[in-house]
Amino acid sequence: MSLYTNMGLFLIATVLLFTTGLFLIVNRQRLFSLRFEVYADFASVSGLEEGANVRVAGLDAGEIVDIEVPKQSEGNYRVKMKLDRKMKPLVRQDSMASIQTEGLVGNKYLEIDKGTAQTEECGDGCTLKTKEPFDFADLMDDARGLLKNTTEAMGKAGDVAGKLDQTLGTFLAKDKTGQGGAERLNATVANAERAAANFADDAEALKHNFFLRGFFKNRGFYNLDEISPDEYRNSKFVKSKSAKRVWLDAKSLFSGQEAAETLTAAGKTHLDRAMAEFVNDLPNNPLMVEGYANQGAPDKIYRTSQRRAQEVEKYLQTRFKLNPKYMGSIALGNSPPSGTGRESMDGVALVLLP
Repeated sequence: MSLYTNMGLFLIATVLLFTTGLFLIVNRQRLFSLRFEVYADFASVSGLEEGANVRVAGLDAGEIVDIEVPKQSEGNYRVKMKLDRKMKPLVRQDSMASIQTEGLVGNKYLEIDKGTAQTEECGDGCTLKTKEPFDFADLMDDARGLLKNTTEAMGKAGDVAGKLDQTLGTFLAKDKTGQGGAERLNATVANAERAAANFADDAEALKHNFFLRGFFKNRGFYNLDEISPDEYRNSKFVKSKSAKRVWLDAKSLFSGQEAAETLTAAGKTHLDRAMAEFVNDLPNNPLMVEGYANQGAPDKIYRTSQRRAQEVEKYLQTRFKLNPKYMGSIALGNSPPSGTGRESMDGVALVLLP
């Protein structure tokens, strides 16, 4: 009985050990887990084999079950994968699949980036976007090509240096009057600067000329230091249907009373969001900040609207690195330009002029 008991215990232990080992192997291969299939197309599989691991955002998620060879030379390899169903929320339509290597010369595996929540899940049978694998041999070829180009460039640089030295000698040589190229160049630059200054003075004078100032205004030349609110309201650029306008209420931008009124952190956030309407047209389109107020006497309304417009202009200029030449601010009191859809306003308006 003792012999039979020992044999029975041995057989039971053997069966348990075999069952445990089989379970571990099966669990390792994820045969018992619920899975779903996805595909990816590659021009080159770069040493990838069936049975290779698949990772999602760095976590083991499944394996490659089949690699379909293209039927034509210009076709792609179609890689079939089985992934754990628990990874399904992470695999989205915009997820990117790429072939990676363990270390420098290790085994190949497939990496899938985690998708964004704005796109749908990648369901059973969907095909992922792919990024072609990096090949070390291609890098070596590129390096050899770069070395060859560098050598050729250095040779050409030597030729250019020789010609430059010859040209510099000619430039520095003195003429019959005893002047070299440097003296002649300095004289030319000085003459050009004087001509540019004279032209600017003449153009400014023409803008104020009684007979020509109407022409310059029709062309859109305005000096914001001199233009009045009425002239601004009647400008064809302000009335243009292509002008973009965003209205911002004073309560959402400022806090405090009268002269102590300041732009708040929440107000700066509102301005940043409002500028999203204009970013595609910046920085070379003119941006105007119109200030408005509707409380108090006319002089108080003007000062308040002016202060609001200037404070917003200063913030936007600093925040978005805008060119001061393309920005301006104006106090319009409580009278928005006609055609804007508003008869009164208390706050500011951002206007992108065409």
